[in-house]
Amino acid sequence: MGNNPVRLRWSTGAGVTLFAAGLAITACTTESTLGPIGTPTPGAVDGATPARATQEGQQTDIECPTVTVRTGAATHQIPAGASATNVRYQGSLGQLARECAILGDVMTMRVGVEGRLLVGPKGGPGTVDVPIRIALVAEGPQPKPVWSKFYSVPVGVPEGASQAIFSQVEDDLTFPLPADKKLDNYIVYVGFDPQGAAAAAKAKAPKAAPKPKPKPAATSAAKPAPAKQPAAAAASAPAKQQPQFEPPPSPPPGVFAPPPGHN
Repeated sequence: MGNNPVRLRWSTGAGVTLFAAGLAITACTTESTLGPIGTPTPGAVDGATPARATQEGQQTDIECPTVTVRTGAATHQIPAGASATNVRYQGSLGQLARECAILGDVMTMRVGVEGRLLVGPKGGPGTVDVPIRIALVAEGPQPKPVWSKFYSVPVGVPEGASQAIFSQVEDDLTFPLPADKKLDNYIVYVGFDPQGAAAAAKAKAPKAAPKPKPKPAATSAAKPAPAKQPAAAAASAPAKQQPQFEPPPSPPPGVFAPPPGHN
């Protein structure tokens, strides 16, 4: 839709068949002026023109929720925070439109936003992704988000062009009606959402493969326990002493000893 924007010219208060079930819807259109590049512009005039929802072809007392530009989200610079001489592109929101229909206890809205992308001094031809978010909030002391969606809208900038028109249409903003059927505090916010773009890019980025766990260092084979040293041999018993014999007495000189066995 970014390269071939849909011009938002939904008729105010006119019944248009939108659903196969034959439900009629009403619409309103609002528009605002877009300022020069480098100058933040106020948000588009909100879609406060009364537009009542219809049910089975009959108009009801239920009004379509208001559509407005979120405060602080009316412009988007690339790169963010650049001075006027260093801006590549600046996006601004302009026309808003809405339609709504009721089926039972459920309301379905069709919300459209149109804007333009200005080419700055550092910009040129090419395709630029514009971050847009549409969100439905039940305002109050504690605002309650009801519905939200992020869009990365590709915008084609032709060679030599100073600007390009883009649009985004959400055809199925569906939510249950509150018990009292009062939608006075229900507001549809539209705006640029650079943080949503960063989150979307992070979600699409391929996850790095987990690093393999380091293998545990190879442990040396357990050394066999040293064999038990045999107990020290018992001290050897002292050698038995051989009996000592006294030498036979020597016979007196000149006398022979008697022969053996002689008594």
